[in-house]
Amino acid sequence: MKKNLIGIGIFIIIFIFVGLSVIPLESLTNYDSNFIVFIIFSVICGIYLIGLIVFVILNRRKKIIEVVEFFAPDKMTPADAGYVIDKSIDDRDISSLLIYWAEKKYLEIIQKEDETVILKKLKDADQEMKPYEQTMFNSIFSKETEVNLKDLQVLIKPIVATIKNEIQNENNKIYFNSKIENASTWLTIGITCLLVFLSYFFGNGGTFSIICGVIIFAISTIFSNISNKVYIQKKLISTILYIVGMILFLIFALLNLIFSFTNLYIFILIGIATFLCLLTYILCPFLEYRTKEGQFVVGRLLGLKKYLEITEKEKIEMLIKENPKQFYDIIPYAYVLNVSNEWIENFNFVKAINRKERNELIAGIGLLAAIFLFGEGLAIFGNLFGGSKSKNKRKK
Repeated sequence: MKKNLIGIGIFIIIFIFVGLSVIPLESLTNYDSNFIVFIIFSVICGIYLIGLIVFVILNRRKKIIEVVEFFAPDKMTPADAGYVIDKSIDDRDISSLLIYWAEKKYLEIIQKEDETVILKKLKDADQEMKPYEQTMFNSIFSKETEVNLKDLQVLIKPIVATIKNEIQNENNKIYFNSKIENASTWLTIGITCLLVFLSYFFGNGGTFSIICGVIIFAISTIFSNISNKVYIQKKLISTILYIVGMILFLIFALLNLIFSFTNLYIFILIGIATFLCLLTYILCPFLEYRTKEGQFVVGRLLGLKKYLEITEKEKIEMLIKENPKQFYDIIPYAYVLNVSNEWIENFNFVKAINRKERNELIAGIGLLAAIFLFGEGLAIFGNLFGGSKSKNKRKK
């Protein structure tokens, strides 16, 4: 059904584009072609707006009811808990498994006088472990039964992506509604493509409009996870990131709007499409992506988090350095739920891997964006101040 709808949508867009390009609408209707374009796409935007509002109303986020808990939900590892609560796999989610395995007697944590930390394997991975646990555990102890904590970055780096995918697959099918999430993604893609389509073919933005569209879509894709964290945890940091993302969105949307200006009709039409993009990015992250089971489990995790914050946090942070073993059952969950990172932060061996990959990605994207924006920006400013009119001639 979804593929049929996508196919129909693509066919309609192609039909409209070919019709506007081939059919002599001005002579047939006695109306200016820009006015005809304005009417056609205003109707499309109106239909989209109605569909978006109905979709959000029917699938809006429900209030999560907190359930007082003293222990984590059955068979839920700290990695599961960290992912389910905010639909994001952090470095601490994966690293917390070391303490979890120590509590389950799969390994022993040996801290030497020189502050070296050794992980000693006590028994093999078995069927009591989840698939991603077995993958990670076997990778750590693939050659030796005793491993230095500092060596885990090298041992785990080749399979970090695999572990993350396995954690997602393990939990998505139970706790998240993929249909609603996919639908919101297609809404975001659809309205972004419409904005780029109007800006490129009827505006004066050229390649710059495509770049702006890609950046706007990239910004929008982080909104869902950020808004979930705003709603559940990491509220201050996530709120700041959400606001920064919104500011960047508005900057590139405004630049696209300015550089796409050709006439009043197209300017208003691109403005409407930009507004719909903004509305989509604001509303879609507040859809209910979780299943009923997911909502219930998050309620239990929030109840556990509140219990740890109110009754256990001070005791944990006071006694953990003296005898951390007695808190092995609590520490990893307190860590992934952002209650306390006392002592366990020393075991966050994934942080350096993620930081390096993130820096490389940002540097690459920044370089490409700078090259394209600089080159296309010069061309557009040249056109604005009397440069080449080739594009305008082509449109005539």
